[in-house]
Amino acid sequence: MRTTRHILARSALAVAIASGGIVALAAPQTAVFAAAPPSPTTPLKLKSLTITGNQQVSTADILAAVPFHEGDTVTRNQIDAGAQDVMAVYQKKNVGLKFGEKLKFLGNAVQVQWIIEEQAPQAAAPAAALVVDQIVFQGNKQISSDALTAATKLRPGSPVDQDAVMADQKAVQAVYQKKNIGVAIQVVPSQPNHDNHVILTYQITEKSGD
Repeated sequence: MRTTRHILARSALAVAIASGGIVALAAPQTAVFAAAPPSPTTPLKLKSLTITGNQQVSTADILAAVPFHEGDTVTRNQIDAGAQDVMAVYQKKNVGLKFGEKLKFLGNAVQVQWIIEEQAPQAAAPAAALVVDQIVFQGNKQISSDALTAATKLRPGSPVDQDAVMADQKAVQAVYQKKNIGVAIQVVPSQPNHDNHVILTYQITEKSGD
């Protein structure tokens, strides 16, 4: 049984918020399986982990950021988190990418292939302090906004940078993982007043649990 998904990490704010250095990232989308896959928490032996297409970021750098290796026991949740770790590596190196993943389940084992298409490095953004003006959660029906707010650290008035946004995005994903609910999350920053204040909108697409 094999499934494929694609993730696009892009500089969505190249014009509106170039000075802030925040890159909007599309979170991993829940794959559509031909048959029921293992649950997100089922232990699976990682039979193979292959990475192709990476040139500007070395395989060693990618693997160093991922907390599992071939032969380890992993879950689908951990594989999802590993994909986020790969995106974080590219984000820190200021390199855009299109990220594809293929999973093949073989009984209690899994083969993982990550396919990377790199984009040209983004121009280094000048240092500028951005401040959170408002945080908005959209599409969350199974988990309240209060619960998601409690799991994150950024608040109105907080200084914000790319790392802080990524950390909170992963924190929101972790809340859904604990509830065994599949989710796709995209954090979209905007500056309606064109000043150093930014609105962070979490666009959440909830999936049915396994």
